[in-house]
Amino acid sequence: MSKYPFSLERSNLLGTEAFRNLLGESLRDAKEQVIIFTAYIKMIGVEWLEKQLTNKNVKCVVVSRWEKSDLAQGSSDLECYEVCKKNNWQFKILNDLHAKLMLVDNKSLFIGSPNLTGKGMSLVPVSNKEMGIKVTATDTDTKIISSLLEEAILINEDIYSNLKEWKKNLPEIKKTVYPDFPETLKTKLRENLDKIWVHNFPWSKAEDLLNLRENNENVKHDLILLGLKTQERNKDIIKSNFKISKVYKWFLNQLKKQKKEEIFFGELSSIIHDSLLDDPTPYRQDVKKLQVNFLSYLKLFLQDEIKVDTPYKKSERIILIK
Repeated sequence: MSKYPFSLERSNLLGTEAFRNLLGESLRDAKEQVIIFTAYIKMIGVEWLEKQLTNKNVKCVVVSRWEKSDLAQGSSDLECYEVCKKNNWQFKILNDLHAKLMLVDNKSLFIGSPNLTGKGMSLVPVSNKEMGIKVTATDTDTKIISSLLEEAILINEDIYSNLKEWKKNLPEIKKTVYPDFPETLKTKLRENLDKIWVHNFPWSKAEDLLNLRENNENVKHDLILLGLKTQERNKDIIKSNFKISKVYKWFLNQLKKQKKEEIFFGELSSIIHDSLLDDPTPYRQDVKKLQVNFLSYLKLFLQDEIKVDTPYKKSERIILIK
C-alpha cells in the first residue's frame, strides 16, 4: 500500500467557471452535509452557496480565517455570519487558514485555489484565474477535515457582536497606491494577446452603456470591465478606457496579422471562437452576440482608427486606418 494514498477518481484540472459549476452541481445534489474551508469569504459567495443548497436539511459548516487585516480591508465580510445563522449553518474561524476545499456528503472533495468570493468563484465579471480539481474523498481525508473542524472556533452572537463593534470603531484605512512600472518594463511584461476569455468582451452594446442603463446586468459587467463609474460615462472616457482594454488590444493584434489588415464579419467570428480560452467554448451564435457588441464600440468610439463598411453589400468589413 502506498505511504501517501490518493484517490485516482478525480476530474481534469478545472478552470474558475468549470470548478464553480461542478461544485454547484454537487451542492444541489447534497443530501447530508457540506463543509467549506475558505481563507477569504464575501457576501456574494455565501449568497451563491445559499442558492445552491436547495435541500435545506443539509448540515453546513463554513470555516474562514477572519484575520483582522481581512476584515478591516474588506477582503472578507463580517455579514457572512448572518447568512449562515439564518440558514442554521455553523460558522467557524481557523487561525492562519489558507486552504480552500469543499467536502460534500463526505464523498466529493473539491480542492483548489478559489475562495468563496466573487472573484474566486467567478461570480463577478472580471474574476481571478483559478484552478482546482474534484476528487473522491478517502477516509483519511475526512478524518483530517474533522480534526481541522475541531480546532476551529465556533462563532456565536457574542463574538459576532464584539467583532462588529471593533470594526465600527476602526480608523479610516487607506489603500496603498503603488507607482506603475516604467514603460520599458511594461513592454517586457506585456500580456499574451493570442487568446481571450468571454468575460473580456463587452456584454452590452456601446449605446446601452452610454445611455446609463444601470439596471441591465450586462451593462454592469461592462462598467467593471472598463473600470467606469456611473458619473464617468461619456464618450471620451469610454473611448479611452476601451482602447486600453484587453479585448481591443487582442483585436488589434489579430487585425495586424491579416494581409491587408482587414477582417470580414464571418472571419472574425471564427477567429473569436478559436481564440476563446473558455471551456466549454460558447456556441457560435453566442460568439456572434459578443462580436456584435464589440463592433458597436468600434463604430461609436473609434471611427478615426477603425473603419467598418460593407463593400459587397453582404458582410461587414473591419479595416485598420493607417
